[in-house]
Amino acid sequence: MNILFVNSSRVWGGNEKWTLRAAETLQARGHSVAIAVRDPDIWSGHARSEIEKIVLPFLNDADLKTIFKLRGLIKKRHVDVVLPTRSRDYWLTGFARLGTPARYVMRMGITREVPHTLKEHLRYRVFPDGIVVNAEAVRASLAAHPWIKADRIRVIYNGVDFDSAPELLPPLKKSGEFLIVAAGRLGSDKGFDILIEAMALALKKAPQLRAVIFGHGEMEKPLRLLIIERALEEHVTLGGFTTNLSAALLQADLAVSSSYREGVSNFILESWSAGVPLIATAIPGSAEIVTDGVRGRLVPPGDSRKMADAILEAVQHPDLRALWSAAGKQAIAETFNWTKMGEELERFLKEITE
Repeated sequence: MNILFVNSSRVWGGNEKWTLRAAETLQARGHSVAIAVRDPDIWSGHARSEIEKIVLPFLNDADLKTIFKLRGLIKKRHVDVVLPTRSRDYWLTGFARLGTPARYVMRMGITREVPHTLKEHLRYRVFPDGIVVNAEAVRASLAAHPWIKADRIRVIYNGVDFDSAPELLPPLKKSGEFLIVAAGRLGSDKGFDILIEAMALALKKAPQLRAVIFGHGEMEKPLRLLIIERALEEHVTLGGFTTNLSAALLQADLAVSSSYREGVSNFILESWSAGVPLIATAIPGSAEIVTDGVRGRLVPPGDSRKMADAILEAVQHPDLRALWSAAGKQAIAETFNWTKMGEELERFLKEITE
């Protein structure tokens, strides 16, 4: 197959990682693959193999220049499947492939409310021949709208990368400290403020706790102010954006995913791959894969007290941490790996094109 991914992002994140790894995996399986991008610089340094990047403007949701350039690419390259991965890309790509033989498969990685408007009917019902989602929770959020054709939606779990020999980071903890690592875009939906509040509570009983939160985003300043307000400067650090999360996880005693909204979190999978025990919020995407008490501990989203209790449980019970760690690594080996994801994605794309 000739496959064109479309990703207009200007920052590197989980969606971009999925796009690149999916492209590399399908290319390794013998397909011709390229990615239409807005900013080629954000993709540098992340590739495992050479994937062609085609730069387009992606100025806005009604960018006619991008639509016509995409349309030209689809025709010139005889694209079999065009696969957009972001909300803006759904719209532009949907118009670009009209009147061409290319099939259109969108990819969604997060639960989303879809307004009952003409624009969204076009984007989610008329345009796609198929929709790939990374969790049953995401599928259900779409299928809840009777005008979106549920039989077009396929759940394909993410694979995960883990660098077993990463570049070393400076030590993130001192001798005797218990290190918690969290990571993601610093946005309000990630719940890092709840993790900070939980740290303030848990430190009263476990003064050896230390947390490092990696990422950047619009909540960086409010989170820094919260750390200062709770007098946690010696215990909670914002580590900034890193491409070397593997090195941080190799130092971690515990990983925490505090999100209010996710599909299947890449951070959860990366933590499992590194063998780090996990606490996650019991949102639909995470609760779908984190068996409470087996693959980790689930806590209600937005509840700093319950999160603090779970952190203390993990600190006090190394046997539980070992159980969670082993079960997480087993989940990666059996389900959440690029080989399985590539097989299932290829199978779905062939169904769509036949």
